Amino acid sequence: MRLSSIHASILAHLSKLLHAPDFIAAHRAHDKAFTRQRVLTFPVLVSFLLCSFKGSLQTLLDDLFATLDGGALRTVTKSAVSQARQKLKATAFEALNDSLIGLLNELLPEPRWQGLRLVATDSTTLRLPPWQENQDEFGVQTDSASQPYVLARALGLFATTSKLMIKAVVGRFDDAERALLASLLPHLSGDDLLIMDRGFPAIWLFTLLQQRGLPFLARMDGNQWPVVEDFLRSALSETVVTLPVSAHARRQAQAAGMNLIDKTLTLRLIKVVLSTGHIEVLATSLIDSQAFPLQAFGELYHARWAIEEAFKVLKHRLYLEQFTGELPESIRQDIHAKIFTANLAEALAREAYALLPDEKAARYFPNITYILHSLKNRLFGWLIQRVPHDHVLELIALYARTLERKRPDRKTPRPKNRVSPKPRRQYR
Repeated sequence: MRLSSIHASILAHLSKLLHAPDFIAAHRAHDKAFTRQRVLTFPVLVSFLLCSFKGSLQTLLDDLFATLDGGALRTVTKSAVSQARQKLKATAFEALNDSLIGLLNELLPEPRWQGLRLVATDSTTLRLPPWQENQDEFGVQTDSASQPYVLARALGLFATTSKLMIKAVVGRFDDAERALLASLLPHLSGDDLLIMDRGFPAIWLFTLLQQRGLPFLARMDGNQWPVVEDFLRSALSETVVTLPVSAHARRQAQAAGMNLIDKTLTLRLIKVVLSTGHIEVLATSLIDSQAFPLQAFGELYHARWAIEEAFKVLKHRLYLEQFTGELPESIRQDIHAKIFTANLAEALAREAYALLPDEKAARYFPNITYILHSLKNRLFGWLIQRVPHDHVLELIALYARTLERKRPDRKTPRPKNRVSPKPRRQYR
């Protein structure tokens, strides 16, 4: 089966899934929802929300429905969407993403490092509309001028090679990253290597990963770990340490809803010298230095940066914080819908990349911004109607001609005291 045939079959499968009675029943708010044959049926509403970015809600409705109705000026109003989406659960988009990830893993296996899939984790904050429902759901923060605002925290598991967001969870801003990560551990397996930055290391979390047989790699902060400070002062390049699991660590795990069984934690500490001369310490559960040599870990940890780029795509290409709905369930719908759309775009980019000759592939990669823009109208029709195989083939060939130059060594220092932009809500 050719690659374009694979993606045509995936899109056809997702379209069939959207129309399946069992799928609809599992992801509607109540038994009577989506039982009448209206314009905004379950498949139409879900497909619309998957393509709703960059534009006012009514403009998006007019533009997308015009692709189906041959130029109808007004088919659905934004008020109708607001009412219809109250019958829809955000889990519909999570289930679609799970299905997409499963199909891609089956048909296009991801390249692995030493037999392990590299999975990065991190979180990002999202500014929400300040309605009372959002304040109750996500909590209230206060800025320097004592003005209240609402933030949510989204944490994801991201496959760094295929650039797919495997799973994400949305919680309160004050939810701890480690606790959110612990809730996603069932979505990892023993052949995944979880890569974390220095905000995640904790005895209880490492012990939980160890007893579940989940390999991990994390950057350590020596100021909080005496064993890391001792290692930095030594002349060793790597060492293996065994730490006791204290009663305090067990209480922390219990607070996150987890129980620890192991009484000790074994870690391999590794020094990595950066180009600036600065020394970083990494901790890993990969103890075998023969199977996992020291020299591989510096570049390996750098793979974690892919999830930062993924959040940038979601926020600045799919306009994640410019929500089409303003209440908690609508916000969750938008977040998981845009994760699915970003994953589909990355999968198509990966296919287009496979068409490039080796010399060009070494220097260029398909332009993901262009792919997202081109999917906006097409995906809506593809999921509601039959996917035209020839259109998919032509589109992927076009992506292979719309390229962006790779810049692997480009670095931009983070500005100090940067103020996060606050887009005006009336401008989407």
